[in-house]
Amino acid sequence: MTDAAKPLAGKIAGGHLLAKAMADKGVKRIFSVCGGFINPAYMGCEHFGIEVIGCRNELEAGFMAAATARLTREVSVCLVEPSGFTNYVSAVAEAHYTGDPVIFISASSNSNNFDNAGFKEMPQTDVVDCMTKYAIEVNDAQRIGWFFDKAHDIAINQPTGPVQLTIPTNFLFSGRVQLEQPAGLRKFDATRNKVHKPAPNPADMSDLMAVFRQARKPVIIAGPGTWFSHSEKELEQLSAQYGIPVFVPVTHLKLYDMSHETNMGIVDYHQNPCSRMIGEESDLVILLGGRLDFPLNFGEAPLFNTATKIVAVNPTARELSNNMLVDMRICSDVQMFLRALLAKSAVFDVDKQWLERIRQRRSASCEELRPLLTSDDRPVHPVRLCYDALMSLGEDDIIVIDGGDIACWFETALGMWATQGRKIKGVVSPGPWEQMGTGPAYATAAKMTYPDSKVVLVTGDGSLGLAPGLTPLETSIDHNAPITIIVANNAQWGMIQEQQKAMWGQICATSLRDVNYAAIFEGGGAYAETVTASSELVPAIQRALQKNQSISALLDVKTQGVKSPLTQGLIDMRIKTSIE
Repeated sequence: MTDAAKPLAGKIAGGHLLAKAMADKGVKRIFSVCGGFINPAYMGCEHFGIEVIGCRNELEAGFMAAATARLTREVSVCLVEPSGFTNYVSAVAEAHYTGDPVIFISASSNSNNFDNAGFKEMPQTDVVDCMTKYAIEVNDAQRIGWFFDKAHDIAINQPTGPVQLTIPTNFLFSGRVQLEQPAGLRKFDATRNKVHKPAPNPADMSDLMAVFRQARKPVIIAGPGTWFSHSEKELEQLSAQYGIPVFVPVTHLKLYDMSHETNMGIVDYHQNPCSRMIGEESDLVILLGGRLDFPLNFGEAPLFNTATKIVAVNPTARELSNNMLVDMRICSDVQMFLRALLAKSAVFDVDKQWLERIRQRRSASCEELRPLLTSDDRPVHPVRLCYDALMSLGEDDIIVIDGGDIACWFETALGMWATQGRKIKGVVSPGPWEQMGTGPAYATAAKMTYPDSKVVLVTGDGSLGLAPGLTPLETSIDHNAPITIIVANNAQWGMIQEQQKAMWGQICATSLRDVNYAAIFEGGGAYAETVTASSELVPAIQRALQKNQSISALLDVKTQGVKSPLTQGLIDMRIKTSIE
């Protein structure tokens, strides 16, 4: 041992306090990129048995933490050094808009040089204040555990979401701390992990009953709060009992069995035409754990009509205040609300044909595109790519989607796939922030969370280039978490270029080189193939999944550049706007 190391031997540092606080909450794994500023926390993680997933970029670490929190509905942690903070800000935004309970922790400059141009000094909490539930800089090394406990409590309680914890570097290195509070001081239980679930006011429920019993064509729109309240089973039970169709907002979580008899897919005028029946005929919309925001057209036409009653259920009064255009606002945890309805009898009197008519319209819209699923096109049609990827997986597997137009085609394929009665463990996609480049990190995190599941990512070539890492499979390979990436390679920023061509008849800065991604990823240690015809796709996916028993894989699929239904809808909307 060198003389320089002797002062650290056997000493408890602030980094140990942080690791102990994480261990007390049951955190088993964190996502990070190494830095000298956070070495004491690393040593604490070693001491308390917390696995540190070393990523290649802080943005990747943030995305992996967000995906883990989204899949498990438990708090996940991302830990970085000061300049890594700016790298992960986009992941904070993604977690914010979806509601992922992530604790983002960053070291900051030494507190004794505060406001004096300290090394890597930045007002971190100010930067992310608008996209976090709580952002604070620790003011005392001994209180690191106290602040972590508060951050954890805020992140995991509804509405769930990210928090920012900034810790001065000198606090992480400080040896003037104790793992336990001195005797005689009041203590808190550092292992507590309580999620508060407010029940609905009985008076509100009484008012609702008359509204519900009058409705003949009700619809449930299940927002992210439905997932984070663990209420998907109650939703299935209630909707099946009364025959109520259920939709989810586009870009939000696919939160329950996609092939369930009441699951009618996303609310989107272009990608899922049966959802137009909400605005055309529905007399009641029950919005669970969601918000009348952009994906729901802010509650306006054509998705909604003024004659439709809208009831919003959110766990806090602050969330309800965002739903200004609803007719009735119920302050309740979604699971507690659904349980209250299930405890009652004859709550709804639904038109017996209502659900079936929506189902038939959904099936009819799917049939229009089914010929594309069997044609032997060269290059491959994107909906064929997405459908074959889905059909290659079983009910214990996970599919991740990333990109622009390819993500839109995936939603179309998902609707056709779901009507076949297929099941899958999870569908993971970017949230309402629509952050591209998330896919490889999400897929790798999914594989680490569910190591026995096959995990496939469908992504575009544009979004693949946005993914952090030397190649985006580095962390997957380094940590033996094999996944398969299927890249739709049409050498363009598809959604944007198609709009340019349709609206102006020319393109600008939206073309990409025809890159040989298979060669690049093979050089990075992955199994890779190039696919040029539709008939080659399924065998290639099967080979890649077989290789996934030991190694990650990439399929470079040459695809057509063709407008998705959503892109066509955007073109129509923007042409109309420019005319007006």
